[in-house]
Amino acid sequence: MTISLRKEIYIYIIAGVILGIIVPFLGIYSLGLIAVALGLYVFYKIQLNAKTASFLVVLLLYVNFLRPIGGSQFILLAADIFTFGVVVKHVFTVGIKKEKLLLLGIVSSFVFLSFVQMFNPNIPSFMAGFEGFRKTSFALLLFYLGALAFNDAKEARRFFVVLSLFSAPVLLYGIKQYLFLSNFDMLYIGANDADMYTGMLFGKPRATSIFAGPFHFGMFGAVLAVVNLFLMDTAKKRAHKFWFFILLAISLFGCYSSLTRTNLVALFVALISYKILANIKKFVFVFPIISVILIFSMNYIISVSDKLIYSDNGLLRMIGTISNFSNDTRLQGRTHGWEVIKGLVKEHPIVAYGTGSAGDTLQNTYFFQYHATSHNYFLKLLMETGVIGFLLIVILFIALIGLMLKKIFKETNKLNKRLIVCCLSVFSIFLINTMVNSTIETYPVSGLIFLILGIALIKFKKEEDAPSLES
Repeated sequence: MTISLRKEIYIYIIAGVILGIIVPFLGIYSLGLIAVALGLYVFYKIQLNAKTASFLVVLLLYVNFLRPIGGSQFILLAADIFTFGVVVKHVFTVGIKKEKLLLLGIVSSFVFLSFVQMFNPNIPSFMAGFEGFRKTSFALLLFYLGALAFNDAKEARRFFVVLSLFSAPVLLYGIKQYLFLSNFDMLYIGANDADMYTGMLFGKPRATSIFAGPFHFGMFGAVLAVVNLFLMDTAKKRAHKFWFFILLAISLFGCYSSLTRTNLVALFVALISYKILANIKKFVFVFPIISVILIFSMNYIISVSDKLIYSDNGLLRMIGTISNFSNDTRLQGRTHGWEVIKGLVKEHPIVAYGTGSAGDTLQNTYFFQYHATSHNYFLKLLMETGVIGFLLIVILFIALIGLMLKKIFKETNKLNKRLIVCCLSVFSIFLINTMVNSTIETYPVSGLIFLILGIALIKFKKEEDAPSLES
């Protein structure tokens, strides 16, 4: 028996004796002490790596099953605190590679500014500020996870495999809601903050699955579609390609069943972007043909948009309303919030109005002197964090896009290149949604997107230059 093993046994014996003594005296309160002790032990033992990232993402995803009975928000908060602790531990024990310092520094600066804005005079209480901070900045926590947990493309691909497999039940449940609703499904739909008007399109309920709204689920389906396309594209065995194709089809239908038109547009752009960037040299030769086809297709759709709007087919009706967006009453209703925020920001461009002042549905719980529903991510940033916060995120996004494009055009390894293409395509889903949605408030889906963005920071080793695609 080794000395280290003997030492651990002694520690377990001592811990058991202590628990045996305190439980009779403290009763149910001892459960909290045991939970804290176990949490500290796990925190001490755990390392920030691809397996840890997989576990935390699956936990953040599946805890949503508890939404109808309550308590999920506390578990999510505990998971976020644990993730923060693991990241801080990694930074102090392992450090940060110099090529990641700048981007992580920008993210940290924005998160700190967002935290300070919790105490803006416009924020009515600490809880209002904290909920606003959670909506605005918690998703960025997973960016650290993606940037620090993965060492190479193979680890990232294994993470995507885990994500794809564990996401399938969530997607299938959403599709089931779209096809036929049950009383059980209404538990999840009724737990949403959005009203029934938001949860309906063309008189049909939008699928939400286990998320807080259809936009969350639609974006989730779009992200998984890109991930599954990447996995299918990089699989060696035909059987694996077939199963990833099935998962891709489930993701596509899942996105459609949310009946969120912005996500359908984002899905189309993301898939096209992936295929173009993954085969950029081949695309140059067929670009003129594809351009002509797209131009004629768009012109035709616009010319028959009035007919499509009244089609019996749900997909055709959505295409019709997308092409006729200038007459979309939902979109026109959002322009009022945009104008309100623009006017308010002109008065206080630096001080702004605090985290939560543009938080969706928070005005139903707290009284803000100034509050506006943004329906636009960048206007939300301006309202809550001012010009400084806005510029930090814009700089971050431009730097990330530049970094990913540089890697795509320089990388010769197929797996490495397609991984970065996947990351950029997923990011396009987020960017398109920012135009007409707060987007960042689709947590944990927005957190998953930022984790994938963090993966794009992997510095590939030179010895990986030989083409390699794992199944």
